[in-house]
Amino acid sequence: MKRTKWGMILPLAAALLFSNVQASELPVIPASAIEQKQLPQIQSNKRFERISSAHAAAMAQFQYGQLPINDALSERIYSLYLNSLDPQHVYFLQSDIDQFNQHKYLFDDYLRKAQLHFPFEMYNRLIERIDERETAIEQLIDGDFDFTTDEEILINRKDEPFAQTTDELNAIWAQRIKNELLNLIVSDDEITLDDAKAKLKKRYASRHERLMQVDADDIFEIYMNAISLAFDPHSGYLSHRTMENFNINMSLSLQGIGTVLRQDDDGISIMEIVSGGPADLSNQLVVGDQIIGVAQGDDGEFLDIVGMRLDHVVDKIRGKKGTVIRLQVLGNKGKGPEKIVRIVRDKVKLEQQAAKSDVKTIEKDGKTQKIGVITLPTFYSDFEGSKEGEKEFRSTTRDMKRLVNELTDKEHIDGLVIDLRGNGGGSLEEVINLSALFIPEKKTVVQVKNYNGSIETRHSVNEKPIYDGPLMVITDRLSASASEIFAGSIQDQARGLIVGNTTFGKGTVQSLLPLDGWLAKADKPGQSKVTIAMFYRANGESTQEKGVVPDIVLPQIYNPQDIGEAKEKYVLPWDKIPAAKDLKVTETLTEFVAPLQKAHDERLTQDEKLKIFQAQRDKIQALWDVKTLSLNLDERRQELNTQEKASFDNANEIRALYNLEPLTLEQYKNEDGTHTELLKETTPDVLLDESVNIMSDYIDLIQQKSPAK
Repeated sequence: MKRTKWGMILPLAAALLFSNVQASELPVIPASAIEQKQLPQIQSNKRFERISSAHAAAMAQFQYGQLPINDALSERIYSLYLNSLDPQHVYFLQSDIDQFNQHKYLFDDYLRKAQLHFPFEMYNRLIERIDERETAIEQLIDGDFDFTTDEEILINRKDEPFAQTTDELNAIWAQRIKNELLNLIVSDDEITLDDAKAKLKKRYASRHERLMQVDADDIFEIYMNAISLAFDPHSGYLSHRTMENFNINMSLSLQGIGTVLRQDDDGISIMEIVSGGPADLSNQLVVGDQIIGVAQGDDGEFLDIVGMRLDHVVDKIRGKKGTVIRLQVLGNKGKGPEKIVRIVRDKVKLEQQAAKSDVKTIEKDGKTQKIGVITLPTFYSDFEGSKEGEKEFRSTTRDMKRLVNELTDKEHIDGLVIDLRGNGGGSLEEVINLSALFIPEKKTVVQVKNYNGSIETRHSVNEKPIYDGPLMVITDRLSASASEIFAGSIQDQARGLIVGNTTFGKGTVQSLLPLDGWLAKADKPGQSKVTIAMFYRANGESTQEKGVVPDIVLPQIYNPQDIGEAKEKYVLPWDKIPAAKDLKVTETLTEFVAPLQKAHDERLTQDEKLKIFQAQRDKIQALWDVKTLSLNLDERRQELNTQEKASFDNANEIRALYNLEPLTLEQYKNEDGTHTELLKETTPDVLLDESVNIMSDYIDLIQQKSPAK
């Protein structure tokens, strides 16, 4: 028994150290029959075993929704670890998998006994296969290519079987090489095939060099994360080295380009663009863009980052304010074409991430309606300023209170719209305080169920709301976490309408637990990121997986099958607890929903802006549904030209309806970044305008129900 720094008594041994499996009984992978140069074997060590035990203990003690350590969990760990090693099934052979499968139901035993030999053995086998590929890839690149055939390549191989033979694997790689050469050729009219081959050789050579530099700490962290992700998609393990990078990121987080990156099967892609950051202001990057190269300054040579670890990529992208970074980017979710993006690093100013207000005017039936719009990109708070006692420290609630008072006192608005599209969350305290500005006092904002089953209820604390007029909240698929708490609170209290799309569905709470609470600091054990709680609305329903469903549905840009908590592996399930005792809503907004939806549906078929927007949406979603790419050069170029022209024409069609000057093709492509401000200032927001129209209809219905005396 050992007392941790959290003051809790934690049993270390009980469920984690029992096993009937002996080392001599474990299947062993035989040496590879393929002749190759001798590669160094990366081994585990006793320090890793100690950290593994502590990490497993943290998960066992604090993880929300405990899972038994059994064969089912073992299969999850094995699957996650295997897929992290070879996600596209292009290195291992089926014979490797057959040997690995003998261990599929033994990972629970390895977890109990902190045995790490086999996970390291799997990685060493991967390095063997990668080394074999190096020679094969070079030979394939040197071969002849026919770009006039009807051949196609499958974009995603993650669900495809592993190759049975080396010849079959070579055929898979021949298509991959051909596709990458085509990407280079169609993105640059001046590049020759020989130049493209040379560039691709260099890319693979540098990738191979990086992979050969992977060390034992890297492998251990990959495996620990596979264990964590078997519990839920937001748990994890951060090694001492990763924690150092994390702390640097936190201190420098406001200096860089303002993007949140993710590493998936296809490489490094943009998961989020921080509102107000350099990337956002440049208007050159979009969510889903894949980054394949990074260059420092205007003259620096591009470093190929394909295959590079995410933390290393972040190190290359972040930097001091005022310095230039250039990125090689594949648009259309990595399908191309390739473009060069130049961005000047800057401080991601809190001013630009803060809430902003605007007033929209609607002229209807001889009357003028003024509708306030507040855009809230994140739930923020200057914790340091608050801690140091600054009277004017910045926070979401303070800014929102000031903006709402300005809109009501100076603009005399008839209705208020709060735009939470793309708001991925933030401070829990801020969302509770913000909700209190709009819902009655001492009402439940959110319920939090902890890992031990205890339920904490968080209430609004204001004496009374600062605004009691018509209210609307706009959400989309990227509205997550704190955004979902706010939208759910407004909906549960029947305080306003939710308009837009079903939210992301992240209803869990994570905490970083330093493992030096169990181990000596000399071990540099890192931290466990553990899901410790789940959010529940006042009505008792979790926001987990299902998100918040809007009252009025707008056309959706994002495919819900591609984005959201429900698409992640091993998500914690939605469930329900008793509704808050103070949830006693005497009036609902149900009577308004049907007529508002009907009016909105009519505009969808009659309003030219909305019709063009939906046509664009359909084309984008059609591209996302594409499963294969042509390996015919003429077809590939034709597809690219058709997509660019359709997008350009649609953009100018909408601009014409807003009485804006048409863009030239040069302005629209904005390849050199010189037209960024023009695009930023004049790009119409069709969905916001439609939301304002819905609010206008809502105001009319309220007035009809309760006409002024």
